[in-house]
Amino acid sequence: MARTARMFEIVQMLRAARAPLTADSMAHRLEVTRRTVYRDIAALQASGVPVEGEAGIGYLLRGSLDLPPMRFTAEELEAIVVGLSLVGRTGDTLLTAAGESALAKIADAAPADGPCLDQTATLVSGWHAIPPGATEARLLRRAIRDERKVRIVYRNGEGQLTERIVCPLAMLYYVDCLLLAAYCELRGDFRHFRHDRIERCEPLDASFAATATALRRRWRAQNREKLPRLGG
Repeated sequence: MARTARMFEIVQMLRAARAPLTADSMAHRLEVTRRTVYRDIAALQASGVPVEGEAGIGYLLRGSLDLPPMRFTAEELEAIVVGLSLVGRTGDTLLTAAGESALAKIADAAPADGPCLDQTATLVSGWHAIPPGATEARLLRRAIRDERKVRIVYRNGEGQLTERIVCPLAMLYYVDCLLLAAYCELRGDFRHFRHDRIERCEPLDASFAATATALRRRWRAQNREKLPRLGG
């Protein structure tokens, strides 16, 4: 998560809190370190955001903070409801919870004189055919965001296990499976790993940030015709 988006998320958490929030609790929700939260809090305070509190006790947002209202058309709101509801078909409970949280934030921030975000008018089945995996998809998504290598134990279609160190680039969601796109150091090339065949996943300290952009461009160029389209 980019720093600007993370700081906005901290403000949103503080706005919704009824009691002081600790840096530990915010760090857990944001999947960052406590030190990162302390730095973001300090930056918010320096920019004039009325955040009060201290380490070990917690933080509160004092006074009002005006944020520009989000204005959507009725069709845009329906698209948001359908799109975020379809997240449930991934079988990823954390993504599903994040989608529900996002809907609640949009409903809370929408102007009263705009179209209503009605979640009962457009309903989506939660059925999906994606098999469960032994590894939390959250670990893979975080490694993609942080551009960190991971060590995986992968079982192929014949049941053989191999250990690999990969640079995770993207998650591909299909109706019947979830794939991890990565650069595989064992094969020296791009590979797509089924999530349900990843037996173990260990995030490493090794970063591939210096080559991440170039790797993604090469991967997209090689797989342009095979990739699912945005929104489809």
